[in-house]
Amino acid sequence: MDFALETLYATPPTGNYQALRITGETFSRAQTTSRPQEINDLKQVSQSVVTQVQASGTISGALSSGTFDDLIGGVMGADWAGVPMGSIPPITASAAQLIQISYNQASNTGLDAIWAHDTSGAGLPIFKSWPNTGYVIISDPVNKVSLFAQYIGQANENSTLLFAKGAFASVYGLIGDKGSNDMLDLSAQTSVRPLDIFNSGLDKTFTIRKKLLGKFLHYPGSLITQVQIQLQQGQFGTISMDAICADEVKSDTDIASSVLAAPGGKVHNTVNNFLGATINGQAPAGCVTQFTCTLARDGNGNDYGNGHASACGVRTGQFTASGSIEFYFRTWDEYDAALAGTQGQIVVKSVDDSGNGYAFMFTNAALRNAKINTSETNQTVKASFDIEGNPTEDGGPTFAIFRLTGVAATGS
Repeated sequence: MDFALETLYATPPTGNYQALRITGETFSRAQTTSRPQEINDLKQVSQSVVTQVQASGTISGALSSGTFDDLIGGVMGADWAGVPMGSIPPITASAAQLIQISYNQASNTGLDAIWAHDTSGAGLPIFKSWPNTGYVIISDPVNKVSLFAQYIGQANENSTLLFAKGAFASVYGLIGDKGSNDMLDLSAQTSVRPLDIFNSGLDKTFTIRKKLLGKFLHYPGSLITQVQIQLQQGQFGTISMDAICADEVKSDTDIASSVLAAPGGKVHNTVNNFLGATINGQAPAGCVTQFTCTLARDGNGNDYGNGHASACGVRTGQFTASGSIEFYFRTWDEYDAALAGTQGQIVVKSVDDSGNGYAFMFTNAALRNAKINTSETNQTVKASFDIEGNPTEDGGPTFAIFRLTGVAATGS
């Protein structure tokens, strides 16, 4: 199987297609029929008419780094950063290294910005090793700032990151209340962390193809409606992707100018490749035995019109993130947090043997439906929770992913 991003809905592109590594797929075509309720002498149903055609399916695979990134971007409605950002250490403020947030400054051509400086007001070139554009999380627990934003350039000899006007609109009031002249030095607990992708509002559809007996089945207008990632003890990491498509079309012609080879990295295992989980900044005391992450488009569906049976458009729905986690029961901390309705970041990391992988982050999640059980005799008690992803307090994104590179696969 291979795929390509569409520029026009349900119109297969003719450029490069990306090959996939899969363990199975279920793509097929379904027809909806209707009959008029006519009365006749033979007391039989009337001739049926095909009223709608829809294709759909699931792609299953082993989790490997880079293989499914474009399709994950489809369900998240976002583009990945141009280069992996997870290998760049986060910037942490201190008494000697201050992070100033601002907007409408002439020195920054009126753009929103963050500026690193010392106590004398001299800029600090701490962003010198960063790419010129990318995504960041700006967190200040003292001032309750949690901003996810795309920076569009640097200035002031690598001491400043520039953002589009309005990127910091949710904290303009804070800057006005606690700062001056549209500027505010954030607290010494502030961090600026690069990231690779967070859920956004882009609409993406793909043409997915499978080759059989020298011919092709095309699935144009494919919307990725769900991606599920699972890391379970004793198994390799798995990923599955659901899609709804405008139609299934048989083609005798290979329309691709070329097919790019699938990434060749090793599959993620759940032994030394699993780098642990944190819940509200704290790792569970007991070893994690299972983690599931589900990214989905709630309310998605195809649209149909007169004159044809296949779909003429698609509703992309609303992004949701959910999951579950299970670990050996060692303390009451997570149970108490679930009962209190505590919300915060949940982060799970996994890499392959080469040190390439992901950190999956729920930005403001709650633990729900706490269960503390033992399944049978001679089994250790485990705690399990559903994970409910929510937007950040200022309405920011629900989920983010960091691509990790050069991280030692040392387990957790």
